Amino acid sequence: MNAKELSARLAAAGSKEDKIALLDSHAGKLMEQGKHREALRSYTKALEMEKQSNARAYFTGQIGICHFHLGNDKKALAHLLRSARMFQPDKPEFMPDMYGFVHFHLGSLYEYHGKLSKSLEARRVCEQYIDSQEKDTQWMLFAGISRIYEALGRHDDSIRYSQKAIQVLSDNDPGLAYLYESMGNNYMSLGQYREAIKYLAKVTELDPNFERRDEIYIKIAECYQRLTNDKLALESYQKILELKQISGRRENLTWLYLKLAHCYFRLEQFEKSLLVTLEALRRQSRSKQERAEVRSMLTCNYYEMGRYSEAVLEGERTIRAARRFPNDSVFYFRMAMSYHKLGDRKSFAKYRAFCKKHFPGDGWNKYLDKLTGLP
Repeated sequence: MNAKELSARLAAAGSKEDKIALLDSHAGKLMEQGKHREALRSYTKALEMEKQSNARAYFTGQIGICHFHLGNDKKALAHLLRSARMFQPDKPEFMPDMYGFVHFHLGSLYEYHGKLSKSLEARRVCEQYIDSQEKDTQWMLFAGISRIYEALGRHDDSIRYSQKAIQVLSDNDPGLAYLYESMGNNYMSLGQYREAIKYLAKVTELDPNFERRDEIYIKIAECYQRLTNDKLALESYQKILELKQISGRRENLTWLYLKLAHCYFRLEQFEKSLLVTLEALRRQSRSKQERAEVRSMLTCNYYEMGRYSEAVLEGERTIRAARRFPNDSVFYFRMAMSYHKLGDRKSFAKYRAFCKKHFPGDGWNKYLDKLTGLP
C-alpha cells in the first residue's frame, strides 16, 4: 500500500479506532519489509490519535524500535524508556508481549553502549514475559543474557543461558554456531578444557565455513595444550596454517610457526621442530621478545640433536636479542646442559645459577645439580 492508497483508506475509515488499527497494521507490514522510516511515520500518526494509556505505551515503544533500527540510539532510548514507564500492567489492554519486547530492545541498546548491569536488568524483565515472545526473540534474549554474564565473569550463569537459547533453536539453525562458541569460551574460562573442546568442535561441524573458524581452531589447540595433548594441538595448529595459506592474506605468522615448533619439540620430533623454527626465523618478527623466543628454539633443538656448539652459538645470539621471553626456562636449562656437554665449567655454572634464581621450582635444577661434578 503506497501513501496515496493509505490516505484514501484512512479517509474511508468509519471511526478513529479503525484509523488507528489501519495505521498499526500498515506500519507492521512496513517493519517486516525493513522500511522503518515509513513505519515510524505511521506509528507517530497512530500515537497522536490514541488516548488509551497502554495503547499509547505500545505505539511509543514501536516508535522507539523504529529509531533503534534506524541507528538513532538517543531517540530510541528515550522512547523505549518512556514506553516502559507508560505501561500499566493492572489496567485494561496491557500487552505483555510488547512490554517484554520493549525491554528486549532496551537490553540490546544498553549492551551496545557498555552498560552491562542495565542491560541485564532490562533483559531479565523481558524474560518474565518470555512465553509471549517470538522464537527469534527468545533465543536472542537468552544469548544476550549469556553474553552479559560472560562479560561479568559469571561463566556458569553464562553457560546456563546459552543452554536455554540452544533449547529454543532447532537442529542445524545457524545461530547454534555462535552459542556453541560461547559455551566453549566459558568452559575454557572455567578450566574445563574437555567440555570446551566438545562445544568448539561443534562450531565447525555445524558450519565448516564459520567466519572465525581460525579462532576456533586456535582455542581448540590451546585446550589440547592445557591437557598436554600435543599431538591433537599440533593437528589444530596445522589446520590454522592451512586456512591462513588458503586465505592469501598477508600477515605475520611467526607466532603460528612458533606454536608448531613447540608442539613438535614436545613430541620429540626435533628435526621437524627445527625446520619450522627456521621458517619462523625467516619471517623476521618485529617483536624483540618473539624473535628471541624463536631463536631459543634453535638452541633447544640443537641440544636434543647433539649439536652442542650450534646450540650455545644460537643461545648467545638469543640472549643478545632479549634476556627474558616467553617459555624461556626450557631454553636456559638447555644452555646450561649444552655448556656441560662442551666441558665449559664457567659457562655451565653461570647458567646453572641463572636457572636456580629464576626457575627455583623447576625439577630440572636437580638434574643440573647432578652434573656439577664435571670430569
